[in-house]
Amino acid sequence: MTTSVVPGRTPKLMVARKVAAYFAALTMLPYFLLKVFWVGDGLHGGGLHTGVWKTLDWVAVNAVTVAMSGTAIVLGLALGQRWGLRLPAWSLLLPAWVGMGFLCSMLPLIPVFAVLPDAGADPGGPKLPMATWEVGMISVSFAGFGLGLAVAVPLYVRERWPALFARRYAGQAGRSADTARAGGPDHARHLRLSLARAATAVCALLAVAQAYWAFGGTLGLDPHALAGRDLRWHLLTGSSGCWALVAAWGARSLGRHRGGPPSRVALLLTWVASGALFAWSSWRAAFVFAVPSAYSAPEYPAVQALGNHLGALAGLTILILLLLRVIEPVRAAGHGSGGSAEVPDPA
Repeated sequence: MTTSVVPGRTPKLMVARKVAAYFAALTMLPYFLLKVFWVGDGLHGGGLHTGVWKTLDWVAVNAVTVAMSGTAIVLGLALGQRWGLRLPAWSLLLPAWVGMGFLCSMLPLIPVFAVLPDAGADPGGPKLPMATWEVGMISVSFAGFGLGLAVAVPLYVRERWPALFARRYAGQAGRSADTARAGGPDHARHLRLSLARAATAVCALLAVAQAYWAFGGTLGLDPHALAGRDLRWHLLTGSSGCWALVAAWGARSLGRHRGGPPSRVALLLTWVASGALFAWSSWRAAFVFAVPSAYSAPEYPAVQALGNHLGALAGLTILILLLLRVIEPVRAAGHGSGGSAEVPDPA
């Protein structure tokens, strides 16, 4: 019997994974330190207390972002260190999915936002009047972390689950699935197909609505808030529409049961797009729910809430479909559930 060699741990790829992961952690450090300073300043009576910050708690909001950026730094270190290969898969993949959804989807816009007036620390959140150096620091942190994750996560997955990158295993998984379907009705497959169709429809609807608004449409928007649509809002809305369209395409690809598994590029784009839908929709929904008066948008509140909830649910559904699809070649290769037994000893 001939055994196929699966290239999951080559020296060049291991070095590239470490460099990208450490780069992500290092570039997020300035943002983390800045937020720690803001929290400390707020505890001593500093911070902002005007505008939306009359409603929002300066210390609490910045403490949340301290926790998020701290988690991002730990994630970067885990993706680069060998002990990260032995952690439970969910403990890295879940924050990586959210982090890539937040920042990889924003990479084309981050340099644009850095030079626009009225810059805010978090696109889509309450705006902050900041010095130029603060805007630059935050932009570098966001862009650097997004770029680092975009390289480190696929290389981490390749090293931990090499079967996902072996055509032989993918073919075996496809034949195994076909054999199972030939033995009787596959209710799980029908459920996945139904979920994929529903996610595709929702994402397509979101993409059409956001593209319509980005190009100047006003249906569903509050006539009294139309003046708040600045260039930043149009760019964000257009970007959201593009990623919703990518998510629709990805969900449709995952729903197919013929023609083999999706390509690696398709899987990566679907991963980022579903994460963007979930992360940004949940972030906006959290602000709307916690302090409705602090998060103003041209959309009617009901339209905004519906879009946020549908986006978050669609993103989560696509993630589940994605995991179900890629787990087949791993099982066919005889791997376990993602524990330390999968990590080969160093040569």
